[in-house]
Amino acid sequence: MSEEDIDLEVGDILVHHAITEIGLLLRRFDVLDDPQWPLWAWDILWVGSEAQDIGRRQAFTEEGLVGLIRSGVFRLHKST
Repeated sequence: MSEEDIDLEVGDILVHHAITEIGLLLRRFDVLDDPQWPLWAWDILWVGSEAQDIGRRQAFTEEGLVGLIRSGVFRLHKST
């Protein structure tokens, strides 16, 4: 899967098979809030047996997510 093939969108689902967790992409936001140098991240809601209340909502940088998907840690399921 090339970088161009990975297009994250609100509603997409991530599956982490090693710990049987499922994440729902809720929103994309700029961590730095700087239009000249944006650092995009995703707010993710995790569900599963290992997700604890305090860790159910987590942010991952978009670059990090793409790397985790490409390496096979997460499997991406498109919402559409």
